Amino acid sequence: MKRKKSKEERKRDRELIDQYHKKVTEDELTLLNEKFKEWQSGSLPYYELTEDIHQFHKKNQEIWKLFNYNDREFVLHLAKKEFDMLSEDE
Repeated sequence: MKRKKSKEERKRDRELIDQYHKKVTEDELTLLNEKFKEWQSGSLPYYELTEDIHQFHKKNQEIWKLFNYNDREFVLHLAKKEFDMLSEDE
């Protein structure tokens, strides 16, 4: 049987998941921002930018699903993996 986490552990878990959510979203936004810069400089046609916006929207929906449809412990594991925080028993 799993032991119940303390209030501080749950708070730390929430903060880590929030950091992970911010990172994966901002990674995608950074890529989209580069596309906007290319469009503004004239090196990317508007129709390609609109396709990139559409693809970002689809990716953002997947991010939303990840954080809203999965078990918190699963998302926490992904966050720890991303930030290289997994312990040997995880």
